[in-house]
Amino acid sequence: MSDCEDLGEPTRSEVREKMLALLGDDTQRQRVADWAAQWVRRLDPGIEDAKVWSAIISLSGADLRTSPDEYLHGDEDFASWLRDLGDS
Repeated sequence: MSDCEDLGEPTRSEVREKMLALLGDDTQRQRVADWAAQWVRRLDPGIEDAKVWSAIISLSGADLRTSPDEYLHGDEDFASWLRDLGDS
């Protein structure tokens, strides 16, 4: 049994919290990406909200790098993802 089975479907509020944690804080990238990846890896993630699912997919790549010293995504991307998620 995976951790996400115990947690239930992530809410917009939880996803928003993860996105906000990323803004200006590179130390959160791995933790947030791992949190999101637990759903992405599932055959049936059980996420009904299309905006939450889209955000989860994006968050699972928050730690991707273009080089050893540079991340693929930055604060502008995270802010855009937050806008795309919308209000609860």
